[in-house]
Amino acid sequence: MKNESQTTNKINSQHLTKEIIIQNKSVLSNNSQANINKNSERFELNDIESLKTKNKGFGSRPSCFKNAFQECVCVLVLAFAPSASTMAAAAYQVSLTSISDHFEVYGGELTWSVSSVMLANGSCLLLMGGLADAFGRRNTLLFGYISYALAALIGGFMKNFVVVCIFRALQGMFVAASIPSAVGFLGATYDDGRRKNLVMSIFAAGGPIGGSFGFILGAVFSQVFNWRAVHFYLAIFFGTLALLAFLSMPVDKKIEWKNALIIAKKLDYFGSLISLAGFTLICFSLTDVDSAELKWHTSYIIALLIVGIALIAGFVLYELYVPEAPLMPMQLWKSRNFCLSVLIGSFVYMEFFGVLNFFAALYFEQVRHYSPIITGCCFIVQPISGIIFNITAGLTMHIIPGTVLVIVGSFGATTAAIIWATNSIDRNYFLGPFWGFMLAISGIALVYNVANRIALSSVNMSLQSRAAGTFNTCMQIASTIGLSISATIVSSKNPYYGTKEQTQHLVELFESFKYAYYFAIGCGCTSLICSCFVRVGVVGNEDIDDTSKDVNKDNTKPGVEKTE
Repeated sequence: MKNESQTTNKINSQHLTKEIIIQNKSVLSNNSQANINKNSERFELNDIESLKTKNKGFGSRPSCFKNAFQECVCVLVLAFAPSASTMAAAAYQVSLTSISDHFEVYGGELTWSVSSVMLANGSCLLLMGGLADAFGRRNTLLFGYISYALAALIGGFMKNFVVVCIFRALQGMFVAASIPSAVGFLGATYDDGRRKNLVMSIFAAGGPIGGSFGFILGAVFSQVFNWRAVHFYLAIFFGTLALLAFLSMPVDKKIEWKNALIIAKKLDYFGSLISLAGFTLICFSLTDVDSAELKWHTSYIIALLIVGIALIAGFVLYELYVPEAPLMPMQLWKSRNFCLSVLIGSFVYMEFFGVLNFFAALYFEQVRHYSPIITGCCFIVQPISGIIFNITAGLTMHIIPGTVLVIVGSFGATTAAIIWATNSIDRNYFLGPFWGFMLAISGIALVYNVANRIALSSVNMSLQSRAAGTFNTCMQIASTIGLSISATIVSSKNPYYGTKEQTQHLVELFESFKYAYYFAIGCGCTSLICSCFVRVGVVGNEDIDDTSKDVNKDNTKPGVEKTE
């Protein structure tokens, strides 16, 4: 019995030992598995964090684009929205001599062939921004491109100068629908960061680059064919862009017609009419003064100028107190930086499009007697330098404070005006005009990039299109007013300007241009002084971005889903 009990105890102890060993193995296995899981989780978290850190700087492609090719095509197509009016104005500028000879119009009256596009464009931008918010940005942009192409096509067949100017004004009015649509789409699709900086710099490059291509291609078509071919070229070009926009731009959400019609009914049509009438009367009185026999002593010139100024003052008061949905969001003007940026941009645009480009074209064609093609070649430096400065701005805005970029741009614009004012009648192109063009483009590129970003940061997502419309309206109107003022200055200094004899007195014509350049120097100096008071930090750096600190502190921007 004793041996049997000992044997039983040994067996029990062996079973107990095995169970303990099995339990220990199980515990060790579980612990090791837990450690593996923890390490795996830690590895995955590290990978995710590293990917976030990697993508945080440049950003990733918005999910509305299926691939990088679609994104690139869409951005490039949208970049031509702000260039539509400048491209038309540039193409018409380079064919001024041909139009002048064909219709026998000169001086200030001739400027309407250019200013009609920019005036109508600037006056309708705010209204079209509201339509973009109501009916969808893609739909509004397509409407703008297609209507612009049709107006250009029909205008090419017209045989009366006034009717030609009317259809050119329709071009500016229709394409006004595309600019706020394009800016609003890009502003709502891309989050702040380096990717958005690059996209917006490409978009900003559209204006000066499009204008420069207008000079070059307009020169070729006007010399090989005639001025009508410029219209047909613009019709074909923007018809093609409309097709590319239809294929590459993401589809809008389904329109809720009830809400869209409510928004459309609330738009401030009367305010748009007042602003258009006011600016038209001001520009007409300034440009028509040289054709009046008594000049500034003509009664209707003074009367129209006073009425125009009164209408603009009435427009401001009307917008403040009457409409439920004003054309321009009033909260924009609460920002000191935004007001200064609009002021700086307006003076730079007034200098570049209102003085330098217009009188440069007249200088090359009427003073130096260059052919349209040679004149276009003189402007080829503009698209090249425009690409360089805009891409540079997009790649450095997250590093260099916006204040510095604005000061540098304003200084470049001022220096460009000084170069043109000190230019001699027979100076070599590469010793004068070449550098004047390069520095002027640097001013446009840097100022527009920074100021446009401030405009987009000033309001919430629902008002992105109107903010873009407000900013671009000021730029276009400034260009038109600058052109009118400079034409008035030249006509006051040259009795032959605006007559058939102006090209028979080349020295007097060239010297009178210099007074317009002095006005451009004043515009550049004003923008440079104002830029010293702008307080804008770096743009697109999430850690230290302070672009919109004083613009809209309560602005909450809904996220946009991203994908690789």
